[in-house]
Amino acid sequence: MLKITLYLIVLVVIIATAASGYHLYKVNAKNKQEMKNFENEVKLDANLGKTLVIYYSLSGHTKDIAEQIAAKTNADLYEIKTIETYSSPSVYMKSKKELSSQNYPQLQNDNMPDVKKYDTIFIGAPVWWYTMAPALYSYLNMTDFNNVKVVPFSTQGSNFGSFFEDFAKVAKNAQILPHESFNNMDEKYQSQISNKINNWLNQLAK
Repeated sequence: MLKITLYLIVLVVIIATAASGYHLYKVNAKNKQEMKNFENEVKLDANLGKTLVIYYSLSGHTKDIAEQIAAKTNADLYEIKTIETYSSPSVYMKSKKELSSQNYPQLQNDNMPDVKKYDTIFIGAPVWWYTMAPALYSYLNMTDFNNVKVVPFSTQGSNFGSFFEDFAKVAKNAQILPHESFNNMDEKYQSQISNKINNWLNQLAK
């Protein structure tokens, strides 16, 4: 009986590993195909007025995209920070509980920007459990955008889930412009990602 149980455990591990490997293969293939669309240089020709980029980032992926957007639009930059920081691996279960209960984390409110001073505001966060990271819910719940143009963006492993639908439901009095999502990719794709951002910004400015 013990031997059968061990065999079953090994089989489950093998199947899970194979499934994970196949998923990773599909994601990499999809990323590679998308980046082919941005191999040629896209010149930036966008004026979005006085711009602000707001972001929440834990691992640094969202921060990287936010900083690129800010540099390209000459924007002010504001990082959303929680009072209690997440730690790995408990971040997964803690954030799941926060999303399920809608008891979102408290934020550090130091030097929060006055959104009414801006023409365009970019707001980004990572996708956690197929929606917005809880810290972004916290920020959106305490902010009234007063009819300012707001542009959401996400970073994720492969699937942005309901991120943008949920964003639109929570962002109060925001003129929401077309969003963009960014899969977490190798550094070798930096030039293509830059072109992708330029293309997006150009479209927004039209």
